[in-house]
Amino acid sequence: MDTLVSVFSFLLIGIAVAPLLMLGLYVLASYFELKGAERVLDATFQLLKLQWFSGGLLNIVGGLASGALGVWMVVHFDPLLQRALGVLMVAFGLWRAARGVALLGAFSRTKDTP
Repeated sequence: MDTLVSVFSFLLIGIAVAPLLMLGLYVLASYFELKGAERVLDATFQLLKLQWFSGGLLNIVGGLASGALGVWMVVHFDPLLQRALGVLMVAFGLWRAARGVALLGAFSRTKDTP
């Protein structure tokens, strides 16, 4: 299980950082007037689309998980303060999931041309 968490962590870090590295590579290729600079820019655009899509999915999954944890808190804890925190956690989780859905909706309406 630790290996799976490590792999997903490195995958998400790679998805977050790769477009910036590719953009830096494009700037260098453009500065030296290399022929492949436009191809690097097209690859950067594809990586940004992947980053946007994975960010929306991560917000949906994280929001639903936060909401489920909040429901568990409301059901299993007795003090009123802890139940109130659980209700706030449910509201935050649903808000985060809604933001993820909105992000995926905006992603689906984008054009495929850079």
